[in-house]
Amino acid sequence: MMKELKSRTVIQCSDLGKCYQIYENPKARLKQALWRRKRHYYREFWALRHVSFEVSNGESLGIIGRNGSGKSTLLQLICGTLTPTEGSLISKGRIAALLELGSGFNPEFTGIENVYLNASMLGLSREETESRLEDILAFADIGDFAYQPVKSYSSGMTVRLAFAVIAHVNADILVVDEALAVGDAVFTQRCMRFIRKTREQKCLLFVSHDAEAVKSLCSHALWLANGEEAAYGKSKDVCLKYLRHCSSISYGEEFFLTPTGESRSAPATFEKNGDGRDTARTEIFDYESDAAVVDNLTNAEGWSTGYAELTSVAIRDINSINAGTVLKGGEDVEITITAIAHKHLERPALGFTLVNRLGQHLLGENTLIVRDDKAVISAKPGSILTAKFRLWFPMLPSGEYMLMASVADGDLEKHVQHHWTENAALINVSSSKVRYGVVGAFLKGASLEIKSNT
Repeated sequence: MMKELKSRTVIQCSDLGKCYQIYENPKARLKQALWRRKRHYYREFWALRHVSFEVSNGESLGIIGRNGSGKSTLLQLICGTLTPTEGSLISKGRIAALLELGSGFNPEFTGIENVYLNASMLGLSREETESRLEDILAFADIGDFAYQPVKSYSSGMTVRLAFAVIAHVNADILVVDEALAVGDAVFTQRCMRFIRKTREQKCLLFVSHDAEAVKSLCSHALWLANGEEAAYGKSKDVCLKYLRHCSSISYGEEFFLTPTGESRSAPATFEKNGDGRDTARTEIFDYESDAAVVDNLTNAEGWSTGYAELTSVAIRDINSINAGTVLKGGEDVEITITAIAHKHLERPALGFTLVNRLGQHLLGENTLIVRDDKAVISAKPGSILTAKFRLWFPMLPSGEYMLMASVADGDLEKHVQHHWTENAALINVSSSKVRYGVVGAFLKGASLEIKSNT
């Protein structure tokens, strides 16, 4: 029997499972109804099994997995629209969920009528809904369509109204399932601001195929595969395992070989430091400078197919005799990436991406922009590949950053990442210059003019 919830815990799942009975034909279903004690006339399908986790107030859990992995089933169990076959689930507080586009809406009702309907389903009284109606309609921003039947709405208008309702019911648990994909940029940013604010005090469950979004929004992640828990832990670690798995499926087993030809069942991994510390969290601040750059390729996390291997990643200030490990922002820098080909690469390419600690991609580039496809240079086994990128180094807010690097084979549309690293170089910034935004701007000047009306 599951213990009572801790004071801050709002969701607790223990060995949760959901099983469906699959009948070959109506006759088998009738036999089961008549003679269910004698034998089973169905086969079992476990949509979810052996899933355990807990989430507390102020925590956010990302749920990732391929289609059919059990994500939607888990959310429906949490929301109470399905009952578990085995295990136990306890939740505390009001749940507001956006599981499917327009779920809970009556297409014949107007937008405002559906607001009252949805709000009542989420536990609001009519008086509470009336007091929040103006704010809900302002958040949805669908204008006079609020007075039209929902069946005349576009998919974007439907999700606007649905999200506006759950954003104003003051729920303890917010559940969002891929719903924001149909919103435009302005509305998506509005939703993201609300989600970021909500997750600080409430509980957020966020389901997405976008691992970067999960890393950005969620402290922890749960990866489901074939209805079972494949990994659970910090979002950064779980998302990396998920990306490795997806890559092994996309590229095929023939790519996963060691340089010596020994077969692999999955991509090679790059472990953490021997003391168990996550290398991306190493304290390497240099308070005498603005940005300290440290080579981390030896300890970098990622995967390799064995076809090629990154051997070095370096950043240097072109106009300085400095070794290039101290940067202030605004310098002309050169990023050099070197790799060796262990097998023949028909169309090799090297690239990089600068990422902050939330997994947001700030900038990046690859050598495909300079390659002439009419005269493609292939790489033979043993070849050394060197890519150099010259750019203006951005001014970054204080924090930790990672330089992702990779060597691939193919083109923009179709390629295979043969060696991909998440944190080939670590950049720790200590600066008081950047006050707003994820990347600072070099201000050329500012002025304020005040004219009196008298």
